[in-house]
Parts: sequence; structure tokens; C-alpha cells
Amino acid sequence: MNEIRDCHGRLACCGDATTGYISSLYKGHRTTTYLSLGETFTIERDNTRTEVTRVTTSDFKVRSYKIAA
Repeated sequence: MNEIRDCHGRLACCGDATTGYISSLYKGHRTTTYLSLGETFTIERDNTRTEVTRVTTSDFKVRSYKIAA
């Protein structure tokens, strides 16, 4: 499992690109999913949006940016 961080350096989730497994834990609430190739998982937290896309079986593409309040 690799740590995936947002644009502020905070841990957004952990993921395994080989299986597509993504796990996010925030304030005791856990969300898990499996991504197919090309699918995107979006996390919105504290006016920050982080989009995690599984691009290959060995890599995720992460796009993180601040959103308007």
C-alpha cells in the first residue's frame, strides 16, 4: 500500500495499484473501493479535492487542488 497525499502534504488515502484497492480513513470513517483501470476516486476534505485515477497496474495519477469555499 502506498500513501497518497493531497496538495497540502496530508494523507488522503492509501492505495495498491496492482489490485486497484483504495482505503481512506478520516475521523474514524473508513471508505474502501477497488478501481478498474481508468476509474477515478475523489476525496473532498477541508476545501481540498484529491482525485486518484488508476492509470496502470503499477501507478496512480493524483490530482489535488484547493476548491472554493
